Amino acid sequence: MTEENKEVIEEITEEQNEQPIEETIEEVIDETKFDSAGDPDVIKIDLDAVNDQQQEQEVVEEKDNNVEQVVEEVTEQPVMEEVTEEEKVEEVAEAVEEAVEEAVATGKPLPENIQKLVDFMDETGGDIQDYVNLNRDVSSMDDSDILDEYYRSKKSHLTAEERNFLLEEKFGIDEEIDDEKAIRSKKIALKEQVAEAKAYLDRQKSKYYEDIKAGSKLTQEQQDAINFYHKYNKDQESQKKLSEKSKRTFLNKTDSFFGQNFKGFEYNVGDKKYRFNVKDVDKVKKTQVDINNFVNKFVGDDKSTIEDAAGYHKSLYTAMNADAIAKHFYEQGKADAIKGQVAKDKNINLDPRKTHGETNVGGVKYKVLGQSSSELKNRSFKIRKRK
Repeated sequence: MTEENKEVIEEITEEQNEQPIEETIEEVIDETKFDSAGDPDVIKIDLDAVNDQQQEQEVVEEKDNNVEQVVEEVTEQPVMEEVTEEEKVEEVAEAVEEAVEEAVATGKPLPENIQKLVDFMDETGGDIQDYVNLNRDVSSMDDSDILDEYYRSKKSHLTAEERNFLLEEKFGIDEEIDDEKAIRSKKIALKEQVAEAKAYLDRQKSKYYEDIKAGSKLTQEQQDAINFYHKYNKDQESQKKLSEKSKRTFLNKTDSFFGQNFKGFEYNVGDKKYRFNVKDVDKVKKTQVDINNFVNKFVGDDKSTIEDAAGYHKSLYTAMNADAIAKHFYEQGKADAIKGQVAKDKNINLDPRKTHGETNVGGVKYKVLGQSSSELKNRSFKIRKRK
């Protein structure tokens, strides 16, 4: 038994070893038959190797072309894209955010359309999506969009594919199969269905508004933002009313001050009062009714930066201390007058006295005999006439 096994094993191994061996035969080229044999300056070229390189290069170029074609197909984008409702909501949200930031920064009121959205969110608690749905113009929608919206609301248990199947089954037209009567019947049915869908969607707006109002969809952050904005608006409104009231009071008092009884500005100098008369009262009133006219005297070319700081502070200090400055110059004037009078009194005139000669008046000569009035009273004089 063991001998048989050995024979079998030997036979198998012999069969395995007797595999055909491919012999590679190299073609020996006799170079001696060429004239250039043995010439070292002649370059030898293996044409088989050149052909192999050309084939490899062609394969690589084909692969590169295929790659470029694939890349071009991937980067190609459609020219027309449908604007989805989510994109509209995002655009509205960005517009609202920018408008609110600008209103807070500048103090200007919100645009009317943005203000309506904010009021809607505050009153109902709805979000921007709800506002877009409520303000959607059904009459401008495409018939297919209207029917899709209608079926989505009425048959919410069906998938989008099932709803499209029903619409195609009821209103789809195949001119090769349907006759003229069937086509007309489907067109009329489609028209009635669209009209019914429009009426339904319009009715849903009021119901949708009440549903939104009943359950707020706003997050706490959105509600806080709306509360902040409304508080800001109320503060601005209160500040505006207060400012307008203060302005009216000031204008009324200004009109009263510059009335018919106005004679000028009075200054208190010690226990006395002095008045500075004003020639053009209306011009002074018009200038001083706006404090910006005072400030603008000292600003630069940019109309906002005070360039003449020295002039500004001097004028403002003078305005805030008008009576004290008037008293200072009044006292200074008095002191200068007394000083001048004293200097004049100390200046004694040493010029000799002048004697009066005869005076001829109407042919009559007069002669003053003394300068003292007392001497004239006690002394007699005669008027002599010439012969």
